[in-house]
Amino acid sequence: MDATPAVVGQLVARIFSLEQQTAASDLLARYGSLPHEKEPDRVRVAALKLCQGSLAKLEELINHARRDYRDILAWAEYPEEMRGATWRLPAPEQTRIRADDRAQYLAWLRERGLE
Repeated sequence: MDATPAVVGQLVARIFSLEQQTAASDLLARYGSLPHEKEPDRVRVAALKLCQGSLAKLEELINHARRDYRDILAWAEYPEEMRGATWRLPAPEQTRIRADDRAQYLAWLRERGLE
């Protein structure tokens, strides 16, 4: 599934209460306006996954993404791979870990009614 503005909006509606949705959207909008802020919708989806419904955590994640968006993507999309020195593992084990990471990410989206 591709990260799009529509997907970001749907996730905001599913993760945050009606009272918090505007604040969440405003926080997400802080990312993506500068040239070094790449892949804004993908980063926003990743931040939504990681924030666990907390506006304070979402703000921390967006602020971090503005410094280095790759961390947010790695933490959200490759959590198992980021836990250790997976590059030292045999190739089949690396492949399994990446497949498991992808499966958990897609499961998270499915749990929120998206795919």
